[in-house]
Amino acid sequence: MSNTIRNLFAAVMAAILSVTLFDAVYHVSSMITPGVSNIYNALGTQIAPNMVTAVIFDFRGYDTLGESIILLTAGLVVLLVFGRGRLGGKP
Repeated sequence: MSNTIRNLFAAVMAAILSVTLFDAVYHVSSMITPGVSNIYNALGTQIAPNMVTAVIFDFRGYDTLGESIILLTAGLVVLLVFGRGRLGGKP
C-alpha cells in the first residue's frame, strides 16, 4: 500500500515538474489572456468595503492561499521523510 502511495506521489511531482519545465522553455504563461482577472479587477473594487480590504483580501487572496499550501506541503514532506522510522514501529 505504501509503495502505491509513494508511486502516486512521485508521478504527481514528475507531472508538476514537467509542466513547469515546458512553461519555462516555451513561455506558455505569457500567451494566456487573463479574462477572469480583467472581470474581477473591474468588479472587485466595487465589492470591497474599502481600499485596504480590496488590496489585502481581494487581490492577494490567491497568493496567500498558495503560500499556505506550500507551507502545508513542506510540513507534510518533512513528516514523511523524518517520521518514517517512528511510523513503522522501529526505534
